[in-house]
Amino acid sequence: MDAIHLALNPWWEGKALESGISRPAYVERLAKFLDRKQIEILVGSRRVGKTTLLKQLIKELLQKGEDAKNVYYLALDHPALSGKPISNHLKEMRKFFLHDRQKKLFLFLDEVQESPNWEIELKALCDLESVKIFCTGSTASLIKSQGGKLTGRQIVTPVYPLSFSEFILFRGGPPSFSEDYKYERLVEEYLQVGGYPEHVLHPSIEYLGNLLEDIMARDLIRLFPIKKPFALRNLFQLIASSVGSRTSFHKLSRVLDLSVDTVKEYISYLESAFLVSSLEKWTSSWSEKVYAAKKIYLWDTGIKALISGHEDKGAQAENAAYMELKRRGIACGYYAESEREVDFVTGSPNHPLPIEVKYVASFDWHDKRVAGIKLFLRSYPKTKKVIVVSQNIEAEERVQNQTIQIAPLWKFLLRSTAYL
Repeated sequence: MDAIHLALNPWWEGKALESGISRPAYVERLAKFLDRKQIEILVGSRRVGKTTLLKQLIKELLQKGEDAKNVYYLALDHPALSGKPISNHLKEMRKFFLHDRQKKLFLFLDEVQESPNWEIELKALCDLESVKIFCTGSTASLIKSQGGKLTGRQIVTPVYPLSFSEFILFRGGPPSFSEDYKYERLVEEYLQVGGYPEHVLHPSIEYLGNLLEDIMARDLIRLFPIKKPFALRNLFQLIASSVGSRTSFHKLSRVLDLSVDTVKEYISYLESAFLVSSLEKWTSSWSEKVYAAKKIYLWDTGIKALISGHEDKGAQAENAAYMELKRRGIACGYYAESEREVDFVTGSPNHPLPIEVKYVASFDWHDKRVAGIKLFLRSYPKTKKVIVVSQNIEAEERVQNQTIQIAPLWKFLLRSTAYL
């Protein structure tokens, strides 16, 4: 093996592995899957921490006693490695260490889409070799080139920007709960900085700007048939500026001078690159769910702040609450009748749980800003509880047979499962 392979796999020579700040929510879960046959694919935005997670998983594997010579990491976007098929790399490793063909190996492939015929190679390795495979890649690349060849052989895990609890760890660890004012300050920073790990450690407007341009150029314009790159960028700016509002594809098409179908396609490209996420209307009518306007959120509040400024804290708070629900895998939709809305509703019509984000320092049940909640309760009288996410209020009120639970944003983000 040459110097590049040795540099990428320092544990072969007994050297320490630098793996950054741990993200146990991912590592502990992925470590449980070491014995299953399927290929583990980590997908997410560029610089969201996929490579670091692979290295943390390698470190976990070595600490559990796995022989270092059975663990192989490849950065397939390296110019010296990207042109060679994955199976050739694996064959060289077996030859170098004189592994028996039956010896189980652990193969970690970073930016797997940069390797030629990677999907066919992975299928063959999964079917014929004694190897457990973990790999990363951009969803845009994976969706475009895979063509369903790995159906039944892959398990996909999305990697999100840092949650608020992870953000706190990256900022030095949690304060005492008796110092709740520090959490209020931290959540304000979280809304502005976002959750890209390197940016959290070293905030820089230039970093986020360069990252966004890199995603646009490498994961979108290079891969998809985008005839008007400037229109894609303008579309993203419009979405970022209207987070939390119902989106009209027809209005966007008129503003951008694009067809409605092109607008929908461009939004799907932005979704595939983990820049935006669409939310459907909460309704039992399938046709209404499909044809009703969508609400579109960003995966990262720091990028929203970069695009639309630091003053739109209400929309940023709503965006953060949505991403917490998404990160937890909680299915939800928005409720709307005419001009009245509830930000998120989860559960069934017989057991709904409405969640409203009001990033304000006071709460009044008679305020017209809660008209959407009142309409929802009249429409769904079986509702037992309403969650209102505030700026810094923590209280509980009873309205007829319903409980109105008011929680500060920082506490909701840290303890969402307790509220939900």
